[in-house]
Amino acid sequence: MPAAPAVVNDVFDAVGSGASVAYAPGSIDLLGEDCSSTGGMLLASALPVHAAVGVEDIEEQKLVVVYKRDTTTMDFPDSYPEGFGPIPTAVATAIVALQHNLHLVPRTSGGLKVTIASTIPASRGFGEIPAIQSAVALALNARFGDRDDVPTRARMATAIHEAMTQAKGDSWPLFPYTVSLRSRPDSILCINHADEAVTQTTRPQSLDLTVAYSPDVTGGSPTVERYSFFRDACEAFGVPTLASLPEAQTRVADWVRARHEVHPDEEAPTIGRAVQWLDDADASSDRARAVIGHIRHSDIEAAIAGVARDVHQRHSVPSNGSVLGHIATAVAEDDRERAVRCSPCPGASLVIWSRTEDSDTVDASLSDVGAQVLHVADTSAGAVVV
Repeated sequence: MPAAPAVVNDVFDAVGSGASVAYAPGSIDLLGEDCSSTGGMLLASALPVHAAVGVEDIEEQKLVVVYKRDTTTMDFPDSYPEGFGPIPTAVATAIVALQHNLHLVPRTSGGLKVTIASTIPASRGFGEIPAIQSAVALALNARFGDRDDVPTRARMATAIHEAMTQAKGDSWPLFPYTVSLRSRPDSILCINHADEAVTQTTRPQSLDLTVAYSPDVTGGSPTVERYSFFRDACEAFGVPTLASLPEAQTRVADWVRARHEVHPDEEAPTIGRAVQWLDDADASSDRARAVIGHIRHSDIEAAIAGVARDVHQRHSVPSNGSVLGHIATAVAEDDRERAVRCSPCPGASLVIWSRTEDSDTVDASLSDVGAQVLHVADTSAGAVVV
């Protein structure tokens, strides 16, 4: 197991000797279709930033969440809580999911205190909330569970993701949980949302993945219209993903047409737009499959070219007048083979694909425009410390 990140020490300093302590990494979407309802392919990676938690028993039947010197106390949750901040709410939702779906948290007369420390920048598309929830799951499993293996971690990821999707009522990605709980050291994960199979490829030493962002500008929420449409289509046809629906494009188009005829005032996409969304998701999924094949064969030029095609097709490049656009322009000023792609959280961060031999040049360009930099290296899944 890799050495525990330094942020774990912040938790140890704040909890008692009987606490269960675990950590989980942040994550980043590298390429492909991040909406699990389509059943497409996605490339993703862990990041070298982490959330750590300590879980302790308390006598009162409460949930106490300590995060960045703020303490939130609520009745021990039996359902999605309301009226609290995003981090305490996320912790409570994870506990509810693990209690109801995995029967991991016993229904005792006491409560829990959860202490959190994090080095994951917020609102950058780095999966801080899923990392915190994953670390909570690992700590609770160490405290109350009987095994820690791949099937157990897969069930944890699915349970928390489903609980968050139901609670929020809009799109919520699955891949950050998969990455935080299952990533192998320095690997790129290829996630098949059709069957939740995960294959992992060690990142070649010749490939450099750099994440850059502005220290002053956070990102907004990704548009959820397309993802909500995919989820509604799955519910209408009774399938887990559109990949399991025969002749999906034709049948979804007919379904959209019927929606417009029955409910003409409903805010449904046009047939052409819905078909375009399906085509776009399928094409990006295919490009992700091709790129991971190039990576396996260490054909870095072909991999970067594949990412560049996806950026062009999906228009996942920042506008020239934006802060991220300024950063992207600085990186792309010379003729070297590079691909610069926005993360799914608009305005939040960039992922720069380049050859390792160009990493010093990339770093210098990013430094010149004042960008913060994370090199995707020394990464692995979350783990229990004690």
